[in-house]
Amino acid sequence: MDQDPLYHPPAADLWSAWSRPRILGLILLLGAGNFFFQSLVFLVAGGMFLPVLAGAIGGVLVPLGIIFKRGGFTPQRDLLLGPVSPAVLTASLLMAAAAIAPTSLLAELSLRLHPPDPRWIKFFSDNLENSPVQIALAAVGGVIFAPLVEEIIFRGLLQRLVSRTWGPWPGIIVSALIFGLVHGEPWFLFGLIGVGLVLGYLFEATGSLSACWAAHALHNAVSLVILFARQDTGLQPSPLHLGDWLLATGSLAALVGLGWWMGKLRR
Repeated sequence: MDQDPLYHPPAADLWSAWSRPRILGLILLLGAGNFFFQSLVFLVAGGMFLPVLAGAIGGVLVPLGIIFKRGGFTPQRDLLLGPVSPAVLTASLLMAAAAIAPTSLLAELSLRLHPPDPRWIKFFSDNLENSPVQIALAAVGGVIFAPLVEEIIFRGLLQRLVSRTWGPWPGIIVSALIFGLVHGEPWFLFGLIGVGLVLGYLFEATGSLSACWAAHALHNAVSLVILFARQDTGLQPSPLHLGDWLLATGSLAALVGLGWWMGKLRR
């Protein structure tokens, strides 16, 4: 029997068309592209947030868009970057908000164990400006594009790759560890790993990269508001009071409760 000429077989998805080493190569390519464009724009124009925006667009989104177009892949199907229900979105944002206090406490612990390099403090001080342009670049680059490309690389690709090989929890842990290390800020390492663990669990519980993107964006937005409000370039440990511990403990309990509820819904 002749095949129906109107029949078009469905295009293979990324995860069946590409081998695991090839997907790992894609992750490394996107990470290298992000670093290259950030470094190039920083050398030309300086600043903290314009390089972030350039790295996200030029180093990740453009090459990924080309690869996906040629391969017939789609962000919604192959990265789980599609619409998310209002209930899942709300719960994801609540988890992100609940994670702020505990992960900030972990960051304070890292800051005490590994104080920042004086050269990094000088760089931070020289490039942080509280101008309308810097705030706009921070909002676009640090709140919208940076969370998007980080979630694509660390959760949408790396975590799924590890999970398909060794299981969900190794995927969450490995992606969180690499997420923290790649930032290159050991004075915030424990806090970054904590954020990575929350986002990794959120991805596993919701099956939605869009939910992780929204949660990551909220976390970055709060961090940037605090950064611009305090203008704290000394990066000195803050004194911890009983209220800080109570807030972190209560937030952690809320985070665990939300995570349990979302995991139960997923199952």
